[in-house]
Amino acid sequence: MKTNISAEQALKIAKTYHKQYKIPGIIVNDISKSVVFYESIMDIDGFAWVVLSKLESGGFEGNDHFSLVISDRKSTVEYVLDHNGMSHAYHLDNYDDSMTDEEFEAYLKDDSDV
Repeated sequence: MKTNISAEQALKIAKTYHKQYKIPGIIVNDISKSVVFYESIMDIDGFAWVVLSKLESGGFEGNDHFSLVISDRKSTVEYVLDHNGMSHAYHLDNYDDSMTDEEFEAYLKDDSDV
């Protein structure tokens, strides 16, 4: 299987994005502990790399990490999954991670209809 980027390159892309958008946590330099390759993953065309940003214990409920999802084809971070599994795209010009109560309730209702 031929990929466009290596695990080392995925780590570098993630670290740059992590710093630029102030993603919580720490990315460990050990690729075996922080980078995972997927042949297919949600909303990515082609292969993907997931780089984990480990959170310090405390304060957060849910997972103990943020996941930066990188498109192998585009060599860019497509989105970030936070500690609760919510998707964020900090790099989009129109990105706004705040939801009104009505928007959040509609989102939950749409999700439960599936």
